[in-house]
Amino acid sequence: MDSEKIELLNSLNARYEMFTEQFKLIEQQISELVLFDEELKVIESKKGEKMLVQIGKSVFAPIKIEEDEKLLVDVGAGYLINKRINEVKLVVSEQKNRLESFKIQISSELGNITEELQKLVV
Repeated sequence: MDSEKIELLNSLNARYEMFTEQFKLIEQQISELVLFDEELKVIESKKGEKMLVQIGKSVFAPIKIEEDEKLLVDVGAGYLINKRINEVKLVVSEQKNRLESFKIQISSELGNITEELQKLVV
């Protein structure tokens, strides 16, 4: 194998590893959003009832969310805005959809790199 081919293989392998790490990170973020959405559903179903909310490691606070109460959402740069639970769920859904789209793009790129690697090895 000539040095050019080896260099190309190393480059493709590095790209493959980078995209694989991004793919795993996106899958983790999607899982977290799915879990968060489920937690929002629980909160929504328990409006007006007392529940425990974790506020730190092994620390819980009893809270009661009223019917019209809004959640504070961090929108970056230290800014918080009030949003109803259904609005937060919509944001979560949009974020999940964007991540799913990005996951498809990365999967396609991984497929392309795999094909290129197979052509070089054969």
